[in-house]
Amino acid sequence: MRPRKSESLCFLVLAVTRDPMIGASYFFTKGTRTVAHRKVYLAVGRTHTRLYRFDPIDGDVRVIDNVAAYEAGYAAMGARYRGDDKEPLLLAVSGNKLITIDPTTGTLSEDIVEGLPDDQTWFDGDTDADGKTLLIMGGPDKPSYTIDTVTKKATPGHRPGGGRWDDFSSHPRSGWLLSVEGDNGDLLHVDTDKDPMKTVLKEQVFPPAEASPSEHSRKSYAATFFDNEGHFYTIDSAGNVNTLDLTDVTVPDRAQRIGDGKIRVGDLEIVNGAGRITPLPIQASYDEILVTKRALTSWETSSPAGKVYSVELTLATTPKDGGTPRDVRKFRISFDLPTVTGAKVEASGVVVLCQDGKAYVDSDTDQLLPAGSSRPVSVQITVPGDPQRLPAEFPLAGLKATRLA
Repeated sequence: MRPRKSESLCFLVLAVTRDPMIGASYFFTKGTRTVAHRKVYLAVGRTHTRLYRFDPIDGDVRVIDNVAAYEAGYAAMGARYRGDDKEPLLLAVSGNKLITIDPTTGTLSEDIVEGLPDDQTWFDGDTDADGKTLLIMGGPDKPSYTIDTVTKKATPGHRPGGGRWDDFSSHPRSGWLLSVEGDNGDLLHVDTDKDPMKTVLKEQVFPPAEASPSEHSRKSYAATFFDNEGHFYTIDSAGNVNTLDLTDVTVPDRAQRIGDGKIRVGDLEIVNGAGRITPLPIQASYDEILVTKRALTSWETSSPAGKVYSVELTLATTPKDGGTPRDVRKFRISFDLPTVTGAKVEASGVVVLCQDGKAYVDSDTDQLLPAGSSRPVSVQITVPGDPQRLPAEFPLAGLKATRLA
């Protein structure tokens, strides 16, 4: 069975092509996914693959230390959400094996999939709405496969078609699978009723993909994801991030590159991604600049019991990876914040957002910081808890600063 066709997506197709594609398939046949989190997940490294969490607001990307590297490598990743308060299970494929990863516990298991060939390299993958079916694609002229992740059985489907489009994601309302061609930036519809499935919706919407410095890296869009409103995010192998507003009936002519920087995974290659996010509450930027910290003082509180830490954070206009200093008119400072009730950050002359274990401290207005100069920002961080067990200095894990303008 197919769900009722989304009126907005029919209009979207008509806006970008004269063919309404009557009868085009929907991958999700059991409704659309409603659970979404602040972070998504990236598979990094073609072999010895590691799992990373990615924060789309500030570009913070961190390896999940308790999930071991997988020597053979995996891709074609999807997510099975387990509720708003739990991280999803991640499902991926390596050869003829289904890889199941729990990022919370760090467990990684593998199961042989009946009917799945073991001699293919896999690229694209996504789950259906309940996360029990994983659609994967490999070579352009090889069958795609739908994996029942409960029975561990695979059913072959149509061929994907050629090109370097290494991930796809489903639009949150229609369930249409969308991807991006790495060679020329075409926006693609992956129509599972067609053979091959690749269909160009609109040409040259994204910039051509870049390869990472790693050997044999592909110039491809390796990770894609949506937010719940229909903003489409794409990450190429080198870590460039773009976004395209697909919340309306008209597809924009060009996607927007987020910031001037790339997300940081060293010289490794981003090979796949999975997840869905809630809409970003503030502007995203990955143009990282230098920031240093200095603990000033701390004191105990009684209501609630805990500590208040006074910290001075000093911004510089120098890019984090070196280079020529540039004027900074708007900035963001971000760092980890405990998720306990009552934890907060206060500062004057800035706007503070605390959400999902992070604090984001943004300049309130244009505040010119000329190239080559620096400025301090004083913040107070309240952390509830037993004062005797709380650290003498607030650790400021994940501290980073980005240029917004």
